[in-house]
Amino acid sequence: MAMETLTIEIPDNEAKVFREILEKYNIKTIKTEVTATPNALTVKTINDAHNGIGIEGPIENIRSFINSL
Repeated sequence: MAMETLTIEIPDNEAKVFREILEKYNIKTIKTEVTATPNALTVKTINDAHNGIGIEGPIENIRSFINSL
């Protein structure tokens, strides 16, 4: 079954009325969380940085890494 996303932008001062209408007609809203996943190049770059490839040495902590820049 194909799914579609409907986006409705409602001013804050009218949101309460809209929620009441949804509730009256037993319409449910479903919130889904989207997690960002880095692409393969980003993952490789992060791993290389942790292993010290392309920089002076492995990254031990952010402060020392930033100071080395």
